[in-house]
Amino acid sequence: MKRTLLFILLFSPMLQITVSASEKIDGIYYNLDKNEKTAEVAFGGYLGDIVIPSTVTKDDVEYTVTSIASNAFYNSPQMTSVTIPKSVTTIKFKREFFYNCNKLASIVVEEGNPKYDSREGCNALIETASNKLLYGTNNSFIPNSITTIGVAAFEKCNFTTLSIPNSVTTIEDDAFYGCPELTSVYIGTGLANFGEYVFYECDKLKKVEIHSNTLVSKNYTIEEMNVAGLFGGAPIEEIVLGEEVTSVGDRAFVRCNMNSIKMSDNLIRIGNKAFWECINLTSIEFSNNLEYIGEWAFAGCHALPSVIIPKSVKCIDAIAFQWCYALTKVVVNSNAVVSRENEQFYSMPSCFGKQVKEYVLGEKVTKIGDFAFYDSNELVSINIPSYVTNVGDSAFYNCNSMIDVYCYAEQVPETGKDVFVSSNYTNATLHVPAASLDAYRNAEQWKDFGNIVALEDLDFYRPFVEEGKVWTIKVIADSWPTTEEWTEYYYLEGDTIVNGQMAKRMLCDRTGSSQDVNGEYVGACYEQDKKVYYSRGYGRIQLDFEQLYDFTLSTGDSITKNGTILVVNKLFGGIPGFKGTYYDLYYNTVGGKERWLEGVGSESWPLNNHPRWANGNIGILLSCRIGDEVIYYNSEVEDPCDMGAKKQRFDFTHTVKTKPKVPKRREERLRVGERSSGTNGRWPKGKAMREERREEASAMQSLYGEYNEQKLDINLDPLDDAYLVSITDETGKTVYEKAINAGAIVALNIDISSYAEGRYTVTVENSGESFTGIFDTNTTGIKENVTIERLKDDRIYNLQGQRLSSLRKGVNIVNGRKVYVK
Repeated sequence: MKRTLLFILLFSPMLQITVSASEKIDGIYYNLDKNEKTAEVAFGGYLGDIVIPSTVTKDDVEYTVTSIASNAFYNSPQMTSVTIPKSVTTIKFKREFFYNCNKLASIVVEEGNPKYDSREGCNALIETASNKLLYGTNNSFIPNSITTIGVAAFEKCNFTTLSIPNSVTTIEDDAFYGCPELTSVYIGTGLANFGEYVFYECDKLKKVEIHSNTLVSKNYTIEEMNVAGLFGGAPIEEIVLGEEVTSVGDRAFVRCNMNSIKMSDNLIRIGNKAFWECINLTSIEFSNNLEYIGEWAFAGCHALPSVIIPKSVKCIDAIAFQWCYALTKVVVNSNAVVSRENEQFYSMPSCFGKQVKEYVLGEKVTKIGDFAFYDSNELVSINIPSYVTNVGDSAFYNCNSMIDVYCYAEQVPETGKDVFVSSNYTNATLHVPAASLDAYRNAEQWKDFGNIVALEDLDFYRPFVEEGKVWTIKVIADSWPTTEEWTEYYYLEGDTIVNGQMAKRMLCDRTGSSQDVNGEYVGACYEQDKKVYYSRGYGRIQLDFEQLYDFTLSTGDSITKNGTILVVNKLFGGIPGFKGTYYDLYYNTVGGKERWLEGVGSESWPLNNHPRWANGNIGILLSCRIGDEVIYYNSEVEDPCDMGAKKQRFDFTHTVKTKPKVPKRREERLRVGERSSGTNGRWPKGKAMREERREEASAMQSLYGEYNEQKLDINLDPLDDAYLVSITDETGKTVYEKAINAGAIVALNIDISSYAEGRYTVTVENSGESFTGIFDTNTTGIKENVTIERLKDDRIYNLQGQRLSSLRKGVNIVNGRKVYVK
């Protein structure tokens, strides 16, 4: 070997060097091989559109262009396109081949090239034999025949969406590294292998849709990079698993930073630790045909607030949702999961953790197994559906936080041993069908509940769309360095037709803002079969209707609107400012949680997709009312309807209550003379008896009211029956009378601005009890006999804060002062 090398060295001076320095011919640099008569495109810092010819001529010698050097286009920021002839059979491609070619928009390979192509006008460089895409541009698409996307092929490209076809099986390192505008990615069915940092520093990538079962269903080891690693370094919020994905493999998405996961109905299985420690996960939409959830599948998902387990699930392994510290509500529609028994160490807490406060069992659940909710220390409420016939041994053992059990079974379920032992049931309330009250009160174990009451009638439905309904919204706009606040009133008034559909117009008045408006048209609503539809008209842009909410769904069902999961719950009260038994739809938003209340709408704006929702403004729903009936009232927030008037607390506690009814449960309303729990059921005696009765009456019998110069507010929160409300003047003449359902509204808002000065008596009564109170009207500061002409240029409002074009009969607000017109 050494001798041969010496021979070559000795005789090399005799060889003729035929490759010269690069030559510039017609604007392109070439390395010319005079022996072979071939040319190689060389480095040149190119500008504009570069069209490489098949041949070039130098000193009357014709050279065939057969190759492109590895640094030929390096650092050519002003180059816009490259055309490669069919004569080029060698491209010395490497990662930096098109380095800093930021304006390159088109790559075209001449048809007939035996080694490279840009098929289907894809604006990309492809190695033909391997179907490997070597390099793409901002304007490229990936043809269906591509099997591999090469290293850094689309590095720092500026496209916003990406579709990876079914033919692609491999994506190499850095393929889409640092694409700054990429927001969503579609991955086809073929992807099986990927390299490192594929989507690293894609800072706007929020949504990924995956259709490759090979990729998702694979069981990954600790050493392997799992599916989550494919998106490492990108702020993924939502992952959608397409209909081709039938299972999620072990560890497939461990520590993925997504916020939500959606599964098609073809997905059957979720493996062990599949979504372990996805600490940002707040929403899961399971497949309706899901059968199995493995151990630790969602363990450590700290932000997950609620889950709905489909009826199809046959097995959830223990520890599946352990250490999900925010998981407080679980809906289980699977009878197989709830009825699983004969395993003392398997229970709902072993699956979902002991921190769950509320369980809702779906209509398909017929049996509650032994130890099912054993040791659920934080369980406050559970819904048991009407088809449950059996509750197993120790099913609710040691549920020491229990407050409410809602059981819809008309026939008392059979119970095993020690069902409620060591739980708080002797102090809890059992809600059962009215027709079954006596049966539960006489049934062993059930009869020992502290209170057994009738379930409220759920047939009543309060519509969202009602003529004259008014929502009062406090708006906070954070316009740094100052914060502006104003009030908006949304109301339904009049009819309109949008694309042939009759609907109610939604209008808006705004006060206290630099841009006050009166009667601004923001959209149209209609309601059909308990479904709410909305057409946005804000800014005079009329859109077709979209369905927002559906109140025909059953408890535990979910619907998806604009990528948001809405979960249906039956509402049994407990929301401040809201009263009655209605449906609510509960879902997650970027900023936290949001709820839509039947008849009221969103807890922020009436329609949560109103344009202002996206403008950075914060809306706080203060009240929702129809006429003088207040459905919702947020007493914790300052009321802008006050218009600066001084409020006076009007407390009915000091009035006489007559016709006392039979006492109800102590927690609802204590009665004067009721036995005290502190005296072991005996009547308290003497002064102690009088003081206790007085204290209890003062604390529990109040019917609160509030009045100022414009209105009388009566808070109906202590009441839960039908009442007649009346107001009489000093002569005994009735000036106001209304029959109300105090269980359905939170307050009455009565306009007293036109009442003559004097003393009035308010009475709230039914067949069993009555409350009375007295108030005096106050007309201080009201001007009379003011002409319309005199105030035609002033700012005029009614008592609800709505801008008026002219004065109206009664009290008006003009430039912040009250004006009375006869």
